[in-house]
Amino acid sequence: MLVLTFRIGEYVYGLEARSVAEVVPPTVCKELPRSPDYVKGLFNYRGMVTPVVDLSMLAMDVPCISRMSTRIVIIDLADLDDGAERGKQYLGLLAENITETLKITDSDFEDSGLEIPDAPWLGRVARINDCMLQLLKPHKLLSEELRQVLFPKDDSGSVQE
Repeated sequence: MLVLTFRIGEYVYGLEARSVAEVVPPTVCKELPRSPDYVKGLFNYRGMVTPVVDLSMLAMDVPCISRMSTRIVIIDLADLDDGAERGKQYLGLLAENITETLKITDSDFEDSGLEIPDAPWLGRVARINDCMLQLLKPHKLLSEELRQVLFPKDDSGSVQE
């Protein structure tokens, strides 16, 4: 599998490339009052209002550092959910040191053996060179309550765009 790598603090994480729609430069986001600290805000992605989650803030309670390699990874949550309504549910993930993709075989990953209730988005781990790379489960990044706030449904049950 092809994995897009990035860092949160000093640790290496990854997303399966098939879950990534696009990687874009950071932009100014409209803040959302009273939202969780890790919700950076909203921005216009290809004509759609798109929420952005700061992965460093989510994981470590420290905002992403603005670097040349800091980017927003766009994922479509609707494509990741089994049985979800079709349509676009773009979510931006702000991350540091997005510099490469790696080809890693599925068998190189193993279950970490840990279940962290406050971090259900942490996935399997692979040993790459001298470090460990942990996959994120993008469909588990948002609580159901927050997802309903960020991606409200209209009266017909479809996601509002």
